[in-house]
Amino acid sequence: MQVAYALDEALCELLDEAVAARIARHSAAANLLRARFDRRGLRVVLPPELRSNSITALGLPPGRTYAALHDGLKARGFVVYEGQGRLQRQIFRVANMGHLGTADFEGFLVALDAVLAR
Repeated sequence: MQVAYALDEALCELLDEAVAARIARHSAAANLLRARFDRRGLRVVLPPELRSNSITALGLPPGRTYAALHDGLKARGFVVYEGQGRLQRQIFRVANMGHLGTADFEGFLVALDAVLAR
C-alpha cells in the first residue's frame, strides 16, 4: 500500500510540473554540472549523444578511489554513486534528479573541490 501511495504522489508531482518542464530542468542541471566538471578537469565517460539528463558518469581522477571520494562527500552531506561492472573502480556517478536547485549543485561542487584537494 505504501508503494502505491508513493507512486501516486510521484505522479501528482510530475503532472504538476509537466513532463516537458521536468525534462528541461534535469537537462539544465546536467549541463550546469558537466560544464563545472569540465572546468575541474573531470572526464565525462559518455559522448554527448549518449548522456542522460539525470545522471553523469565521470572518470575517477588519477590516484583517487571511489571509497575516499564517497566518504569525503558523504561527510559533507552529499552522495555519489559507484560505477558498475567492469567500470566499478574507474568511475563514479553524480545524479541531479529530485528537488535540487542551483544552490544544491553549487554546494556539491564546493564539497567536491574540498575532497579532491585532500
